[in-house]
Amino acid sequence: MATAKQPKSILKKASYPATTSSKEDRDREVALYHANLIQQRKDIELNIFFSTETLIDYPLAKSPYDASNPSPTDAKEFKQFLRPFQPTDYDELIHERNTNEKCGYTLCPNARVKDGSGGKYRILGTNGKAKDFRVVEKEELEKWCSEACAKRALYVRVQLSESPAWERDAAGSTVNIDLLDEPKSAEGAIAEGLEKLNLEGGKAVKQQDAADLALERGDTGLAAKNGLVDVNIQEKEVQRPAQAPSLDDLSGRVDTMHLTLEGHTPEFGSRRQRRHTEDLENEEDPDTDWRM
Repeated sequence: MATAKQPKSILKKASYPATTSSKEDRDREVALYHANLIQQRKDIELNIFFSTETLIDYPLAKSPYDASNPSPTDAKEFKQFLRPFQPTDYDELIHERNTNEKCGYTLCPNARVKDGSGGKYRILGTNGKAKDFRVVEKEELEKWCSEACAKRALYVRVQLSESPAWERDAAGSTVNIDLLDEPKSAEGAIAEGLEKLNLEGGKAVKQQDAADLALERGDTGLAAKNGLVDVNIQEKEVQRPAQAPSLDDLSGRVDTMHLTLEGHTPEFGSRRQRRHTEDLENEEDPDTDWRM
């Protein structure tokens, strides 16, 4: 009895590249790969350590720079140092600065505040309203020189990546950090200074502007010098002597006297009276224009 033949497959056989490396070589490659990752992590951590050590002494530039207008050079270097930082690394930087009695915000040259009173918590109120208050730890308040610097520092912290620098991709390693108070350029500082400059005093300038506006309106009196409008109240001159009203004068206004208010009679009352009088006249003198 003839045996049945197996059907021939039409699919091509998959060809796999021949593995020339031995098991020892593959194990060596895996070990080197993980060793490089560990070394890269150690290099980044060492870089963060040196950056923290450097930023303790910041800011390097002195007056006229401050936390609200830091030096452009200090701000640029501060951003570059923070790129590999995580929020926990940034907290360590704040702690190290506080240990040296400095404000936790790196670009602030002031010392941190010290509250010598007892207690662990403080109650902070805003706008004098009972509902707008916060309970804050005393230790948290002593990290900064002011609430403004606390906002600046926390504004930077929320921009830091939670993932470690050795696990980030190429795009994450070049992230840019913004400051709450960016350094002002020379042109911007000059323009801001000119806006605040007051050569004649604030009140004098406002009065002069108002006086100029009054002159444009045509006011030339004494009040125009102070920026006001001339208002002169004069009593009306009466040429004839005053006469008391008679009954004859009141006879024609008896029907509308109840509408009079402080000597003035509204127009609608007398108008209605005139309209009624005109209707009566039209009935007595009918229209005869249609006649030839």
